Amino acid sequence: MHQNSFRSLRRLNAWGCDTGEHVIPSHLLSCFHNLEELEVVDCKAARFLFGINDENRVRKGSGIFRLKSLSLSKLSNLKDVWEKDPEGIIGLQLLKEIRVEECGRLQSLFPASVAKDLTRLQVLQVTKCEELTEIFRKDEKGGEGPTQVFPRLTTLKLEKLPGLEYSIHRSKQQVILTPFSYLFQFFKI
Repeated sequence: MHQNSFRSLRRLNAWGCDTGEHVIPSHLLSCFHNLEELEVVDCKAARFLFGINDENRVRKGSGIFRLKSLSLSKLSNLKDVWEKDPEGIIGLQLLKEIRVEECGRLQSLFPASVAKDLTRLQVLQVTKCEELTEIFRKDEKGGEGPTQVFPRLTTLKLEKLPGLEYSIHRSKQQVILTPFSYLFQFFKI
């Protein structure tokens, strides 16, 4: 597919797509440069949202930069959002809203390299993800997650996450995410 095939596409909704293990395979990353909203629902075959390969790593900066809203729901086999750590391939500096629901096999949301870009994130809602253990996966090189995260976060909803074990530290405040099985309220930070 030509790089400019979906040049003007701003919103992508994928419902019930069961054709492959990647919702957006590595060879299509550069086609969605202007994508602002991505919603993926009930795609049973999907194991990864974004495919990453070595060719993507050579062409840094070729991925999704304008994404503002990400919604993932009823993805029973989703193992990870990223097939491999994108390490600067996909910039999410404009992302404001993330909603994840009923992704039973998902273990983490962001590698440390992506988390540092989430400076505009305002809403983070994660519910019914039984195997989720951490919001940030530690850096594969042994480093910790980001030291400052979510400076603009206004809404944090965590519900039915029995395996969650992670803390998020902020200047002057601390939000601790512990293995609560049921957390039913929104937190205003």
